[in-house]
Order: sequence, then structure tokens, then C-alpha cells
Amino acid sequence: MDYRKANRVFLYGVLSTLVLTLLYALWVNIFPGDLNIILNNFLSEVVVLVPALAVVLFHGEKLGNVIIFKGIKIRSVLLTFLYVMLLYPLVTFVNSVSMLFVDNTVLEASGQILSLPIWQVVISFGLFGPLVEEVVFRGVILQSYQRTGRILASIILSSFLFGIIHMNFNQFAYGAVMGVMFALLFEATGSVLTSFIAHAIFNTTEVVLMFASADAISEAQEYLDDFGVGNAQLISIGIYFVLAIIGTSLAMCVVYKMSEIEGRKAFMAGITKCKKQGYKLITLPLIVAVILAIAYMIMIEVLLSI
Repeated sequence: MDYRKANRVFLYGVLSTLVLTLLYALWVNIFPGDLNIILNNFLSEVVVLVPALAVVLFHGEKLGNVIIFKGIKIRSVLLTFLYVMLLYPLVTFVNSVSMLFVDNTVLEASGQILSLPIWQVVISFGLFGPLVEEVVFRGVILQSYQRTGRILASIILSSFLFGIIHMNFNQFAYGAVMGVMFALLFEATGSVLTSFIAHAIFNTTEVVLMFASADAISEAQEYLDDFGVGNAQLISIGIYFVLAIIGTSLAMCVVYKMSEIEGRKAFMAGITKCKKQGYKLITLPLIVAVILAIAYMIMIEVLLSI
């Protein structure tokens, strides 16, 4: 599948998400009370997955040629765990910086999440969500972009879109960063399975930590509310910045080692030198999709500030 169709996939995903949001708003207006967060997450993922699979199948592509889900060596699996742990300071740093300007979306939903059995949350957010998102973004979209030969541009653009599809500025910030790191895993091993494992580890760890530290988070929030967070937040950002540099540097060494294990060392080394075929990747449907998504994100922030 070529990059033009991939851009339409993203447009359809954004439009479907906006339609779902409108229907959700109508539902809440008619039947007061929040929709079950597990069902909400399921629907949010499905409206992104279905258009992607539909476009692939409609154009006669074999799913296996677009979504490369081949096996990887055990050593690569173990290194994936290490890779994710090393990236935590980077994600925390980006998330902390974004929180200077916007609210933490996941934290705001923590009340609903913690009211559910942990196994349901792990299946929904720790496994199902990552599976869908990796299939769509590291599978359909990234693979389609890479057929142009613009490997580095494909990584950056697909990661930007991965951040945008979360439809809020907080998750966009660290989502785009993680998108790049997940894409590098895919490039190092040649398999969406690797990025799925990493994504699942990250999300599941977040869920477990949320449940394990629920009381501590509540007490810490009360303390910060009483004494102020300005200086403390800036200090923590500075600390995480240093840790992010160290952790990300080590993570790059890990991903390079994985490429060696999987026989893709030469490919990884040549990513910035891949021969381009003259394509620009960006098309009108993609521009429309990004404008719609950003406009929605801005609208939400304005409504929340009123």
C-alpha cells in the first residue's frame, strides 16, 4: 500500500474518532453518567483499526505484507524490556513539561480506572490498545510510508500522527516521542511484534503502578496542593531531563544491539542514507486530518479553561 492510501487511513481514523466523540456526547446528554471506560477505550481503538484494515483489504493488499508480525529472538524480547525501562525518564520528562501547559489526561481518568478490576484494565489498556495502535501505526502507516524509501521521514511522520491520534495535547507530547522509539524497535527487528511488546510493557507497567500507588498519589497531590508545585515541578523536570539523556543514550545502544541480533545492523546504520524516490509523503487528506485533530484538541482545551 502506498503513502497516499496511508494518509487516507489516518484521515478516516480521525473522522471516525470525531464521530465517536460526538455520539458519546449525545449519549451522555441523553443518559447522564460516564460510559464505562473499558467500553470507551474499546470503541476508540476499533474506530482507528477498522478503517485501516478496510483500506488495506479494499486495495487487495495482503495483511501480512503490510503488517509484518514475524517472530524475534528471545534475546531481543529480553532487551525490549530493558529498552522500555530505560525510556521511562524520557517519557516522564516530556509528560512533565507538557503538564506545565495542559492537564494530565490519564491522571484525570484515574478515578474511573481504579474503580475497575486491574485485570480488565490490563487487557484493555495494556494489551488491546497497544496491539491496535502498533498494527495501525507501525504496521499499516509506517510500512506504507517506507515504500517511498524515505525511512527517517517515515519514522518521524508516523510518530507525529501516532501522537495526534490521541486527540489531546498531553498524550500527543509523549505519544509522539514514544512513537519514534517504538518505530526504531520495528526498524531494528523488522517486526511489529517487537514494538507491540514494548508498547504493552509500557502501558501495563503504567496500569500496575497506578493501582499500586493509588493512595500515595492521592496523598502527594494533597501535599502539593497545600505547599505549591512551582519550584518542585521545575526541579523534578530538571532531574528527569538529565536522567532522560542518560536513559535514552543507553536505550539507543540497546536498540542497536537488537538490530545486530536480528541481522539488521546494516539497515539501521543506513537509515539516514536510504535512497529516496522523490515522494513528499504529505498529501491533502493528511493535512485535512491534522487540521481537524488539532482544531479539536484546541477546542477541548478552551472548553476546559472556561
